[in-house]
Amino acid sequence: MIDLFENDKLDLSNITCHSGGAKGSDSFFDTIGDKYGVKTKAYSYKTKYHDGPNKVEISEEDFEEGKIEIKKANKILMRRGIEKYMNLLARNWAQVKYSDEIFAIGKICKSGKTETISGGTGYACAMAVQNNKPLYVFDQINVKWFKWSFPKEMFIEIDPPKITCNNFAGIGTREINEYGITAIKELYERTFETEI
Repeated sequence: MIDLFENDKLDLSNITCHSGGAKGSDSFFDTIGDKYGVKTKAYSYKTKYHDGPNKVEISEEDFEEGKIEIKKANKILMRRGIEKYMNLLARNWAQVKYSDEIFAIGKICKSGKTETISGGTGYACAMAVQNNKPLYVFDQINVKWFKWSFPKEMFIEIDPPKITCNNFAGIGTREINEYGITAIKELYERTFETEI
């Protein structure tokens, strides 16, 4: 009998991490993932400061889409002065656009009536929610994993997750701590069912 609900099996030899190449969480998703053969695409937009080996310059089309998505996200986040950071923020759209699920390291906080993630990571997370993509967050202050619940419109605590899609975003705070680093390491270990 055919299982009509069976998902495509994860191809462990063909996993891509979509990231931003920044110091901190992005870099740890890249370097730890590399040990497992995970390819990383580290997106940027017209900056001389990003010169990593996995740098991918986003297209003008993705940049323009990103500006629209950031403005939508900011209706939730309600932050000021975003225009001067638009080249960084808009490139976050590529991380979300080309991923099927998002894993973030950071801190869950309140923004108005909703929960969000602090710092620039909050924009990618808000765009993930607005585009109905699974969003997992490791709160490195509470040292727990959470998943965004679309029905409840809030983060709910979960057991530590695995990567389940061949294209995922691995993003987060530049101010990663030892718990955040361990969370990334163990995420890969659970996914590949091996420790490196």
